[in-house]
Amino acid sequence: MRKPVDAETPRSVKFVEVIETQTGRGNGVDNAFRIVTQYWSKEGKLLGEIDPLDGDKNK
Repeated sequence: MRKPVDAETPRSVKFVEVIETQTGRGNGVDNAFRIVTQYWSKEGKLLGEIDPLDGDKNK
């Protein structure tokens, strides 16, 4: 289980452009098929992803 985190006021906020992709992952037999959303920098670096099987954990 995760420890509760105290909410904190952001120290800075800025708007940045990213590339969002959605792709299928899994074969539907021994690995559940799902849609994974990934966020990429304009330079092609993977910033994070949302995989429904990982809950809210980002990679």
